Amino acid sequence: MDVLTVGRVIVDLYANELHRPLEDVESFSKYLGGSAANIAVGLARLGQRCGLISRVGDDGHGRFLRRYLEENGVDTRLVGTDPRYRTGLAFAAIFPPQDSRVLFYRDPCADTEVHWNDLDPAMIYGARMVIVTGTALAKSPLREAVLHLLRGRRRRGLLNVMDIDYRPVLWRDPVETVLYYDWAVRLCDVLIGNEAEIAFAAGAVKRCGEPCDPAANAPGRPPAEKSAPGRDELEAMARALLRAGVSQVVVKLGAQGSMAVSEGGTDVAPGFPVQVVNTLGAGDGFAAGFCSGVLWGWPAADCLTFGNAVGAIVVSRHGCAPAIPTLPELKAFLADRGRPEMAERLPNGERGDATEATEGGRP
Repeated sequence: MDVLTVGRVIVDLYANELHRPLEDVESFSKYLGGSAANIAVGLARLGQRCGLISRVGDDGHGRFLRRYLEENGVDTRLVGTDPRYRTGLAFAAIFPPQDSRVLFYRDPCADTEVHWNDLDPAMIYGARMVIVTGTALAKSPLREAVLHLLRGRRRRGLLNVMDIDYRPVLWRDPVETVLYYDWAVRLCDVLIGNEAEIAFAAGAVKRCGEPCDPAANAPGRPPAEKSAPGRDELEAMARALLRAGVSQVVVKLGAQGSMAVSEGGTDVAPGFPVQVVNTLGAGDGFAAGFCSGVLWGWPAADCLTFGNAVGAIVVSRHGCAPAIPTLPELKAFLADRGRPEMAERLPNGERGDATEATEGGRP
């Protein structure tokens, strides 16, 4: 197994009528959703041997999700079926080119019911990379399984990645939020997030053990209420996360591209201009592209560029998981956008290793 992702798998219901609030939407399209599931599908489409750790309900939505994962090449041996709780749903009103508005139905939800004893340690410790999404920390028993998984891999010197995926609406208490994010960040080698999420994570590792006032400037406050930090401030936040034990901090900058900060310096890659249809899922596509580059042994700047290309294609389409491109689509996109040398390094088929690939390890 190249990589395992851990966290949400739900059904996304996206409005077909754009620029309408949910109360005025008349029809929706159904897709696989959830950050961990989206990233898993993206990785599989990019040729990685990928599995998902999650749960679905014993219902039609759960069967749809399992079938979609398997049809897209994702290993579902660690996707359980919960006998009590239903598959989660998310309804989205879409307002391009701005962020969309999402309403979750997931309390309780099947994908939080993963116990450590449900998992196969041989698969977990045999994977070259594990990608944890931050919302997996929001509820027990999944969060305890995630922390146990990260700790065991960390002690074995294995590569842990976390997509911060901070969604305040899914958390009950800002103190709880700080505690679990602080713990998880310190067990990860690579941290991926947008500007607001990096600011949140840096605040979490700084404020752990201090009072958390959600009405003031504590990390429990929704990122949308804060102004976006500039590049110098982002680098300073990334350095704070490096001091907490992370090896590389990757910042998604939207249309501006992305940035990676490590002890060796800072790499920046510009974005690819496209016509925006739906921003949901762009970050998941970026994570799949970036992490594929890491698994292939590419330098940070190329990993960023590849992640940017995947994310750009995703925002130009309506869905999320189905919007993530295949390798042939990426080859054509990169060649058309002036990066033929990168297109030539990609695998030729749906599976296989890219040119100049090396064994995955810590950045």
